Parts: sequence; C-alpha cells; structure tokens
Amino acid sequence: MLDTILAHSFRFVMYVLFGLTMETVFAVDGIDRALGFAVHRRVPKKYLEGFVSLYMIPLHGFGLLFLFEPVSRLIAAWPFYLRYVVYALLISAAEVAWGWLLDKTVGFYSWDYYADSRYKVFKRGYTLWTLVPLWGIAGMIIEQYSRLMVALSPHAVAYFCRIR
Repeated sequence: MLDTILAHSFRFVMYVLFGLTMETVFAVDGIDRALGFAVHRRVPKKYLEGFVSLYMIPLHGFGLLFLFEPVSRLIAAWPFYLRYVVYALLISAAEVAWGWLLDKTVGFYSWDYYADSRYKVFKRGYTLWTLVPLWGIAGMIIEQYSRLMVALSPHAVAYFCRIR
C-alpha cells in the first residue's frame, strides 16, 4: 500500500513539474502564435519570460496520473495517428473542463485571455482550435514521458523506502 502511494506521489510530482515546465516554455513564444495576436508582457520578449498558473497543478498531476496514464495504456497498441487524435481530443476536453470548473468556482481561469482570440472554442474561450493539433503532439510526448515515469516509479519507491 505504501509503495503504491509513494509511486503515485512520485509520478504526481514529476507530472506537475513536467507540465508546468512545458507550459512555461510554450508561453515564451508559442502562445502568441496559437492566439493569433501578441500577449501583453510585463518585460520585453528578449528575456524569454514564460508564465504559468499554480491552478494548473491539479490538472497536470491528477489529470496525467488518473486520466492520461490509463487511457495511454488502453490505446498503447493503436496506430500512431489514432493515438494522436485521441490525445488531441482528450487534452482539449480536459482543458475545457478544467477551465470551465475554475471559471465557475473561482470566477476566472488562468488562460482567460483566450476569449480575445478569433480561434476560441466556446464563447468564454476555454481552449483554442489552433491548440488542438498541438495537444496531439503534446500527448505523444507525454506518452513517452509517462512510460518513463512508470518505469522509474519502483526505483523511486525503493530509494525513498531506503532513506526512511
């Protein structure tokens, strides 16, 4: 039981770190392209400032652990192009659901500037049409990362049990 909790905790933390890092890197330049206009920045773009919200921690951690991992195991034998489509749709749906949930509970969602884009999905812009193909690419990357984290989990558990 403790081993399972430690393995899940390890992967949760690693998924959060990976997700926040990917978001930050994408925010440096990719988000402007996806939106179709430049995002207002506090500092000049030459500083490569990225931005991310801590509200994304549950989505990255729990979403990858309890949604992405099981789905990726389920479709592991499918051809590349079908997995790509599933990931594109799944991640887009997760972004919409999380945006809607945050909007209804805290009154905003951290990417609410999507609402100003001509590519927005839904009136409030919970995601962008231009992101859907990018989510497929992200899914293929996360698939490999997830396999690595699952393979490393027993080693992390052994390490942490040894230092107790």
